[in-house]
Amino acid sequence: MNREAIVGALLNKLGGPPLVAPFSADTTTGSATLTNVSDTAGLMIGMPVAGEGISDGATIATITPEVTLSLPAIADRTAAPLLQGFLTIERRLRDPNAEQDMPALFLVELNEVHGYREATRGVLVELNCEAWIFTRVGADQNAVPAAMLNVLIDAVERALYPLPGGLRQNLGLTGVHYCRIEGELQKDPGHSAQTAMAVIPIKIAAAQHIDNVPG
Repeated sequence: MNREAIVGALLNKLGGPPLVAPFSADTTTGSATLTNVSDTAGLMIGMPVAGEGISDGATIATITPEVTLSLPAIADRTAAPLLQGFLTIERRLRDPNAEQDMPALFLVELNEVHGYREATRGVLVELNCEAWIFTRVGADQNAVPAAMLNVLIDAVERALYPLPGGLRQNLGLTGVHYCRIEGELQKDPGHSAQTAMAVIPIKIAAAQHIDNVPG
């Protein structure tokens, strides 16, 4: 088993659409409609969007028949580089009160559970991780902090959906039996502290005797 390969594959999964989806579009001052959108495949309604010409706190409002935002653009831009989702994704948990770009996701590794190994059988090792999510939506007195947390949690869940055909999510690695959200998910909407957070438990089961290579 290659633990770094497994955790790295999970981080890559959390760093892809819909959690992180770069795209470009034209913006018009005072308009919430984005035109000439380069790619809509990774977009998800409710997810935050940041970039040139975009209002702070804007989210995806609609995807079809056209891509619109919850807030109008504040500047005219052509082919502006935009980013849906998390602005920070790291494996090292950092102080959310420091100047971290939000929303932020930190992948934290926890304990392992090793089962009994019989002579004729291999053993599955359970790797436990947590995805710590932080957002400052609570700084807006008109916002509902838990609402953005719910959208970001939905996005993590979507990123870890089973593969087509009902196959378990294996992160694209041989030897990984499944990767899924399992256990108690904790939320702190942050009504008073303004910084809201959620801790999502992620469990990975991998065969101890198999090298984890893309498969």
